[in-house]
Amino acid sequence: MGTFIDQNRCVPSNVADLGEQQCATVHVPLHGMGGKLGTPMGVEYSWANDTVEVYGYLFLWMTFWMWIMITVHDLALLTVNNRDYILDLRGIKRVFPCWRKLYILLGFRCWKRMACGGGILVARRRFLQKPMRIVSVICAPVFLLWAIIAFLVVVLPVVSTFFVIYPVRLSRAVIFVNCLSSAIFGLVLTFHCIAFVSRVDRRQIYAVTWSAGGQDASPCVCGCMYPLSGGTCSTLLLIGAAVAYKSSILAFRCLKGLRRSNWANLLSILFPIPLTAYEVAWTRPDGQPIQRRKTGEPVQGEPAFDPFALMDEQPNSQRTTVAFMPVAIEPEYEPSNWAAEDVEAYLEALGLEEYATQARSRGVDGPALLGLLREVPADGVGGLAELGVADRRHARMIRSQLGLVKPKSVSGLLTDPSAVSGHAAREMLGPRYKSRSLDPAALRGRPRSRAEYIGCCGFPCVRGENGAGLPDEDESDGEGEHEVSDAGRADKVEL
Repeated sequence: MGTFIDQNRCVPSNVADLGEQQCATVHVPLHGMGGKLGTPMGVEYSWANDTVEVYGYLFLWMTFWMWIMITVHDLALLTVNNRDYILDLRGIKRVFPCWRKLYILLGFRCWKRMACGGGILVARRRFLQKPMRIVSVICAPVFLLWAIIAFLVVVLPVVSTFFVIYPVRLSRAVIFVNCLSSAIFGLVLTFHCIAFVSRVDRRQIYAVTWSAGGQDASPCVCGCMYPLSGGTCSTLLLIGAAVAYKSSILAFRCLKGLRRSNWANLLSILFPIPLTAYEVAWTRPDGQPIQRRKTGEPVQGEPAFDPFALMDEQPNSQRTTVAFMPVAIEPEYEPSNWAAEDVEAYLEALGLEEYATQARSRGVDGPALLGLLREVPADGVGGLAELGVADRRHARMIRSQLGLVKPKSVSGLLTDPSAVSGHAAREMLGPRYKSRSLDPAALRGRPRSRAEYIGCCGFPCVRGENGAGLPDEDESDGEGEHEVSDAGRADKVEL
């Protein structure tokens, strides 16, 4: 039987080492060649001959899981009650502190300590700091290989298991992890196909088989072997590169929601704008409701990408524009709302009590502090020198913590119980946070140069939490949209 197969084997002309001649005397029945491709005949082969099938089933399974995760994420993001359950990185650290061990397992922390010259700590002294930097450069490929193996073998299964238990909370994080793994497998397929294109003898071998009469009365199975064609290898190479590219793009889109959950956007569409309900304060110049809206009716009460759908229908739309201004959800985080006592409390919260006394004696309030911070000369201190600041590090701390540290208000100006209000019937609109920046009197009196405006691509969002927890229900009945008008100007929209 083996002798008959060796004598009647069909060998392609581009593979001379698999045989010496082409079979030209065997009659091939065309109706018997419609079956599946068989395994190589008379040639020893290993599991590496099934690489194309392995890649096919792997990408099919990962695509199936990817669509499940994206569907869960987008459906949760579209609902009012579940959108704030989707965790960002800070929420994951708080709810799942054990995940920190997965990050340590990847080895990045150890490699970063070596690269930064951490050295070896012995008796509160560090040794071999410079040699460790050289070792980190030499061992970088080893750390990278270990990180990839640990990520695929440990991190990916653990995260997928947690996703089965907490599908909504971890949907965005699991999508990010799955995209990274898909990008890795896409790169592996790309390099594997490059090896296929460069060397024909490394390609996967197939065999077309059919039944034929043997030397005796028993049936015989004949076959014609051939390797994977060059065009197919090139196609698989492009598929691997496309998978790596698209997976990386989707992973980068997840980063916006992982950094801040209230800026998350849908992943099943290509719009990069976060899907949320924007708080629109929009009236006519005389303070009356705009056209097609009644008193107490929200300007926009549903999630949409265009909060200005009715702008072109207004009588004065020809001379109307839109000014975007970021507004803090809690007024305590806006320095422009601070009194002199609040500035003093802010400096004390930073541990800079020596400058709090000078600020209190000079009566520096929030707007005055912002004016001092705008002066940034080469020494890095600028206008803060009036408060006695001479250290550049202290000046950098005062600037960097604005909007992140909330002072304990002692002025009584920021403790208004009506700071949060809304309309109970507006289920699709997020909770409204009344800010002093939307006060008509404050807008007329505040210099326009003090406001920071952002472009049309950076829509400020007032919905969302930074962790797992539903927003408190609106208990008070709102009285419609806040009337905002600008004296002597056309309509003004504040988001």
